[in-house]
Amino acid sequence: MAHLLLAYLLGSLVGGLLLFPGVRGRDLPGGSGVFRQRGPWAALLVVLFDLGKGALAALLTPPGLRPYAGAALVAGHNWPLFFRFRGGGGIAPSLGFFLVWLPEETLWATALGLGVAGAYHLLYWRKGRKGVYPIPFGAIFGYLALFLLAPAEGRLGALLVAGVVLLRGLQILLGRW
Repeated sequence: MAHLLLAYLLGSLVGGLLLFPGVRGRDLPGGSGVFRQRGPWAALLVVLFDLGKGALAALLTPPGLRPYAGAALVAGHNWPLFFRFRGGGGIAPSLGFFLVWLPEETLWATALGLGVAGAYHLLYWRKGRKGVYPIPFGAIFGYLALFLLAPAEGRLGALLVAGVVLLRGLQILLGRW
């Protein structure tokens, strides 16, 4: 239980809010929101921070608890204790987590997700900028690929984490971020 609480608390350290508090209330505090508000270098810093906390959570969690710790980490990032339960979307910390836990499967899934995001951006999104942003859209396919590529315990982790990301995504799409 302590490992899950630690994962949630690590997730609650939202890089965009810690490094760029002015983003709060104006946009989501993840890489994309910080990119829109502060530019690419600030976004890179936030993404690296959030990847790092995900990796740290995976390193600190015993293998048998990783599926649940991944979900707790992302829940902490999405609904952070330290920031009035208003955080990001959870993609970067989950990526860091899975890169440590299932590196080969995660690299393949990430490549697919980024490819889908790029195609979606070029073929649809950039014309009207309506609907889901490209990175979350591609992440749907990345989580699906991870689910299919991972061993059994990794499948449970991918399913739980994707479920938490999906809940946050629906909340954002409904305008309740």
